[in-house]
Amino acid sequence: MNTGFHVKHNCFCLQHETSNLRPLHAQVGGHVGMKIFDDRYVCKPLNRRELQFYQAIPRQLSQLVPGFVGTLTNGNAEEGEEFYSNKSKNCSDSAGSQTSDYLVLENLTMGYKKPCVLDLKMGTRMYGDFASEAKRQSQKKKTVKTTSAKLGVRFCGSQRFSVSKNNFEKLDKYVGRKASETEFRDLLENFFNNNGFLRRDIISHVINKIRDMRESLLDLNQFRFYSSSLLIIYEGQHFSDSEAAGSFESEDSMDCDSFNATIRRNGSFESEDSVDCDSFNATIRRQGSYESEDSMDCDSFNATMRSRKTSLAKIKIIDFANATMPGVFEDDLVHEGPDAGFLLGLENLQDILESLYEDEPRVRKP
Repeated sequence: MNTGFHVKHNCFCLQHETSNLRPLHAQVGGHVGMKIFDDRYVCKPLNRRELQFYQAIPRQLSQLVPGFVGTLTNGNAEEGEEFYSNKSKNCSDSAGSQTSDYLVLENLTMGYKKPCVLDLKMGTRMYGDFASEAKRQSQKKKTVKTTSAKLGVRFCGSQRFSVSKNNFEKLDKYVGRKASETEFRDLLENFFNNNGFLRRDIISHVINKIRDMRESLLDLNQFRFYSSSLLIIYEGQHFSDSEAAGSFESEDSMDCDSFNATIRRNGSFESEDSVDCDSFNATIRRQGSYESEDSMDCDSFNATMRSRKTSLAKIKIIDFANATMPGVFEDDLVHEGPDAGFLLGLENLQDILESLYEDEPRVRKP
């Protein structure tokens, strides 16, 4: 009997080789049980509502969130395999399952040698439409005591690579809960301090990304990203100019040929289950199992990877267990207009970063 994982219609089933699942060391927020699988994927404990959100994400939002691969169940194939497709309507939360079920997302830190990661809780409201009254009151009290109430953004954790110490300096979410507006600005300044100076190149890049994100979210009527976060990642390892030019290419890029080679090398497919990119695309077209806006063929995948590998920094919206969008969650309230709380946070974050960028340079600890 073969062990490993199988892919069927963008689904994973992990059989026995649980050593392939490792803790996510770059995790800086408050999540529990995040894993890395095969280095290229992040496995997050499955939440039905978040799964539905990823399944229904429109095109204009897809570039602002991590790539969604499908779902994975970590169980014993001899006891019966379970496959969850990214169109399935029958997945249950992992808490109610005897196996460990995960959302499978792209690993945003892939290709970074020393990823500096910042998690910012966005918006002025931290509970979903379905929250109990006790939960609502608890979150409201927490919000008014933090920068979330006024700024629409608060520090939720970070890891920054220190060149002088040759290790990561980590801060948790409790630092952010106590931080004043001035201290929040100082936390941002510290995060972008790398190799002995403030990384204005990174800050400028992030500012541009935030500006683009604000424009995109303004067009998303009735979407609400309650308790979602903004994840910012940049490279903390020092590179010479020649090294920097190609520093993300080999680790970040994965074209169809290398995908197929990886599959063959791992030996993780039975012959009747193996699928290369061409046959996968043909299967998808034949079955019509994906809407056009959700499908990603090999050419699109390769183009996406090429566009990402030269990025100075990545900035993505994450965590959608409390989010809502029109036409997906039947019992949710209808919220007219864009998400004003999230947009407030982006605006204030952009203002703070612009002020940091304009500050006089000074010597800092690397």
